[in-house]
Amino acid sequence: MAHELMEHDNMFSVQETPWHGLGIILPNAPSIDDALRIAKLDWQVRMLPLYAQDPQNTLMPVDAHKAIQREDTGEIFTVTSKYYTPLQNAEAFDVFRPLVEDGSIELETAGSLQNGRKVWILAKIATTDAMEVRDGDTIKPYVLLSNSHDKSQPVRFGFTPVRVVCNNTLSWAQSASESRLIRIYHRGNIKENLDALRSALDATNAEFRMGIDKFRKLAKGRVNQEDLTAYIRTVLETEDETPRERAIMEVLLNGKGLGVRPQDQISWWDAYNAINEWMLYQRGRNVDNRLASAWFGDGYLLDQRAFMIADAFMAKAA
Repeated sequence: MAHELMEHDNMFSVQETPWHGLGIILPNAPSIDDALRIAKLDWQVRMLPLYAQDPQNTLMPVDAHKAIQREDTGEIFTVTSKYYTPLQNAEAFDVFRPLVEDGSIELETAGSLQNGRKVWILAKIATTDAMEVRDGDTIKPYVLLSNSHDKSQPVRFGFTPVRVVCNNTLSWAQSASESRLIRIYHRGNIKENLDALRSALDATNAEFRMGIDKFRKLAKGRVNQEDLTAYIRTVLETEDETPRERAIMEVLLNGKGLGVRPQDQISWWDAYNAINEWMLYQRGRNVDNRLASAWFGDGYLLDQRAFMIADAFMAKAA
């Protein structure tokens, strides 16, 4: 599939064009109901029975499995176990409804890819102040909920920071024990499980401060050329120079985040952000592939890996 953004997909962002540059720009944060409509996510999936045809052309029910269908277009997304419980788009948005209505969060962007197979909502946490990693390098706190209707991933809800200077989403979860990211598989009572998501926001402020402290430590750790090369090759799992390495080096010298660091100094924070920016703006075939990879695929894991390796390299150099 060359492009992830297809004929039955749409997305929006509020005020500013996001790093992926896709979708329509709204002047103000929408309500939950308006967001569903504008993102064209006001549809449902349904579970259809399956039948197998025997040699006598008799249709036999396949009781153990069902098909997942998008109702408005009739497209079959995949086949799954009869125990699978779909999370409807409206139900996913309803997780945010009380928080939007009381002003705790503001919807920032939402949409779908692959004709609705993948759906996301990104919201700014209005009750937690933005913080600086260093002068002019501000991080804002967001929460991201993503879901797939084709079983390619569980429901994911978690805290994610956004670097304002380049509007990039950053890795956050350093380990399973430290992460507030909650994964809910499509089995059982999804709506009951989602009740736990609101409680995850209670720890956001303290978690955000701890994360900023880690970012600040990376920003203080200076990097020489030898360690920088070793770091990039470790992240990319290569031994020799490659076009990807050269592209990351170019981002480090001329990228969007260059203006907020001293020209004559490179830190581990800069090295990590060079990989993050390369991944979000250059890696992959096109912009919607990069969006899908960053939020639903291996780009998310690569970004997380880049952050953890930068932290480990800095600790080793100390």
